[in-house]
Amino acid sequence: MAFLTLQGISKRYGDFTAIEHVDLSVERGKFLSLLGPSGCGKTTTLQMVAGFVTPKTGRIMLDGCDITNERPEKRGIGVVFQSYALFPHMTVAGNVGFGLEMRKVKRRERDERIEQALALVRLKGLGHRYPKELSGGQRQRVAIARAIAMQPELLLDEPMSNLDAKLREEMHIELRAIQKRLGITTILVTHD
Repeated sequence: MAFLTLQGISKRYGDFTAIEHVDLSVERGKFLSLLGPSGCGKTTTLQMVAGFVTPKTGRIMLDGCDITNERPEKRGIGVVFQSYALFPHMTVAGNVGFGLEMRKVKRRERDERIEQALALVRLKGLGHRYPKELSGGQRQRVAIARAIAMQPELLLDEPMSNLDAKLREEMHIELRAIQKRLGITTILVTHD
């Protein structure tokens, strides 16, 4: 049985059809890339899986449970946004631990998970810095660490279009290595 299943998913924005009856199955621990040009529905598909957009038709199943109408925060999905969505007034550690704090994870466990996530993305020792003090690649890794710290069932990554081609390739390789190490089912949306 597939870990993630999309069954007949469709989405329209007015007269524009973004997605039309998409079926997709992804096994647990696999790495999937949604590849295509801008406007073909990759991000809309990702947003429906994450719960930010509601499909017009179809169902989304995660580990045998129908999550089609489940709120995003109840899905157990980590999302890394194209813009990184880092809080500029918070340190790297504060950004990584924000979701844990919102979930009322105890301080000791939160600090351990922040430290582990930063080490995993090769940012150990940079928890005291602020996003403006980091390179684009480092900010991307902070966003990945924030998602990993939440111990998600599924990691969704939007395009890395803010990075130059060489750094984007390095980040794809690094994301794949992290995914293999953790065994997280991953969907990467890209036009590369």
